[in-house]
Amino acid sequence: MSLLRRMHKLLIFNDETLLHQALTHSSYSNEHPEAASDNERLEFFGDALLSFISGEYLYKYHPEMGEGEMTRRRAVLVDEKQLAKFACKVGL
Repeated sequence: MSLLRRMHKLLIFNDETLLHQALTHSSYSNEHPEAASDNERLEFFGDALLSFISGEYLYKYHPEMGEGEMTRRRAVLVDEKQLAKFACKVGL
């Protein structure tokens, strides 16, 4: 099963309020106090989680890589442009 197909299965949202918070920028939240909380705390947590998962994947599936190469590859995996492309592919 492709990575994209496996990841798409993870994009099921059980808490719609949390989804709205995740997609609410702080500038919108400041202008619309009735809106959901902004996404900054979730963004912090998500960045840390994504870095951990990417690092774990590289460590587990690429035992030939040294620390420097894994660090460079992880940086590419969590790059904003790459993540935006992935989000478009899965329809987010």
